[in-house]
Amino acid sequence: MSPTSETAAAPRRSLAPVESMATGSQTAADRPGPAKRPSRDDAREPLRSEGKLVRISAGDETPPSTRQVLEKIAQQPYVDSVLALPDVHWKDRMEIPSSIAITTRDVIVPEFASMAVNDGMGVMKTNLMEDEMSSARIAEFFGRVNANAAVHFFDTNRYSITGSELRSVLVHGARALLPRYGFDDSLLQRMEGGYVPAEGLHSASLAELVPPLLLTPFSRCEMGLNFGGNHFLEVQVVDAILDRETAARWGFELGQVVVMYHLGPGPFGGALLHHCARRTKLRRERVPLFFLSKLLFHYAQRMGRGSFSKKWGLYFRQNGWTPTSVNSEEGIFLRQALAMAMNFGYGYRTATMRAIVDGLHEAISPSVGCELFCDVSHNSLLEEEVGGRTAWVARHNACRLEAGRPTIVAGSCDIPSYIGIGGEGVSDRLHSYDHGAGHIIEGYRQAGRLSATRDVVTRLRMTRGRRGRRVVQEDIPGQSSRPIDSLMESFQRIGMMDSVLRLRPIGNLKN
Repeated sequence: MSPTSETAAAPRRSLAPVESMATGSQTAADRPGPAKRPSRDDAREPLRSEGKLVRISAGDETPPSTRQVLEKIAQQPYVDSVLALPDVHWKDRMEIPSSIAITTRDVIVPEFASMAVNDGMGVMKTNLMEDEMSSARIAEFFGRVNANAAVHFFDTNRYSITGSELRSVLVHGARALLPRYGFDDSLLQRMEGGYVPAEGLHSASLAELVPPLLLTPFSRCEMGLNFGGNHFLEVQVVDAILDRETAARWGFELGQVVVMYHLGPGPFGGALLHHCARRTKLRRERVPLFFLSKLLFHYAQRMGRGSFSKKWGLYFRQNGWTPTSVNSEEGIFLRQALAMAMNFGYGYRTATMRAIVDGLHEAISPSVGCELFCDVSHNSLLEEEVGGRTAWVARHNACRLEAGRPTIVAGSCDIPSYIGIGGEGVSDRLHSYDHGAGHIIEGYRQAGRLSATRDVVTRLRMTRGRRGRRVVQEDIPGQSSRPIDSLMESFQRIGMMDSVLRLRPIGNLKN
């Protein structure tokens, strides 16, 4: 069922409609009010357009060094536009800033997106209410999910896929794994279709397109449960309803429990894309392995395809930015590689959805209702129609924005997240939004601008697998939502996105 469906399944309880829960120590000024677009006279206009560069601000200025790189990208002849979002910042060892979207014509630039293509997030809606989700139940749920997490890439578990399923998911995306994980076709529209097509991509072509290592158990055992780094599994509660009509249409009510996940696209995509360019973000100990694998792949397995010197320049040199013609032989190969990486990412998160449903059934009751509301990618390089013409849009820690479609903006383990909806201000240049407010939140945290609430979050850190143990289990105080409020307000002011729900975390898992 589509999340925008008028017949979305309602939770089993009904509460009188109210706009926010009186929890924590937030004052009325801390809590967001009803969803309405502020007057442009209320504060400085957050949207700035400077030629090809468009910047959206949540109040802070873009650092000069970051702005210089953004301007340099916009000056490239193959770049149509650059959109810098409110959470724009640099991440270590990346070729471009984070939280931006770049539109190009006739060329693909692999460095304009992260290697973790189809890293993403999703929200699963349950029929549980907050008083049914105690700290003990949260810990039990996390333990059930984590017990199936792979200890290493060759660790087989209940969500691992077969070799034939791997080949199928690379070509057909999430659809290939729906029977494996017990879902129907309605899931696909809630996860951006769950599939990216590519010219010449079919099962028989994989022998020429995929290095042999990636067709081994290495890339198909670890499926969907890696919550390390900045990834997480989180139990949340609908804490405020800011758009009653949309929330009701989507089947949400105050106090309802949801599960949010944020995790990478799995071991396949990044490994494949490391064969398509020489990137700065690669562990030193892995450099010799990839160098040898790329030699064998491009000069033995793909012998006769492309010239020796052109391959060396594209795949073995660190170019910074490598524009590749979309219709060239190597451009077609790159498009096929990107499609396979995206398709695997959708399949990978389908395993996560199955694990969440199973974990709730095993930890609480088989009668617990749980379904996907929406799933979005925030690292992608896709062919889209922009201004009536075909273009390539690279999003680095940014999500695709469409009018009327749900959006997810993540907070932190102690700060609420939001579900919003694309507004009337979506356009050919304003087509993306921040996947989270992490950098803004850390700025508030370091400056001592966060204020604690009376809310409590059960936070767990666990080692992975059947013998996984709890490294840390603690209850931490929630914090004011002001940092993420400022980000949401910047989009609302220019009509790009309206807030529908605020989601307060009550449990967070890292493994």
